[in-house]
Amino acid sequence: MKTIVPTYEITYTRDRIAASFIVTLNGIERNIPHNLFLSLFPRIDRRNRFASVEASAAELEALSVIADISDPLSSRITYELSERHGCNYVVTHVTSGQQLVILPGAFRKIAGVSHRAVSGTSTLSAAKLAEVGFIIEGGNNNDCNYQYANYA
Repeated sequence: MKTIVPTYEITYTRDRIAASFIVTLNGIERNIPHNLFLSLFPRIDRRNRFASVEASAAELEALSVIADISDPLSSRITYELSERHGCNYVVTHVTSGQQLVILPGAFRKIAGVSHRAVSGTSTLSAAKLAEVGFIIEGGNNNDCNYQYANYA
């Protein structure tokens, strides 16, 4: 007698720059290192940038464990150099929708973006997100933003 194993369809995006795959687990975008994703799903077509793969419950559990170990709070951002905002970068946190304006030199140093980049997307760790100025769920460790408020 054959046993029917339930499967789940996981949609993924391949990020060549970060050498990772981006998947959504429990409503949160997660960054999975390239080699670990391919070891878990060797059957995928590596040429596709956007695709989906069927995963068993065991594969899904392994994927979530890998996501928690590799970078538990990494998130995707978009950025654009805006003349309207004084030739500064307008950076948007995709998951929360937060948006801020940051000086080009500071953003390039924190995010590791090329000086020629005008717009694009990137994935940053929770520490880097806090350094840019986003408010991260569970608290923000970047207290240096508040040191200038006490000057008076």
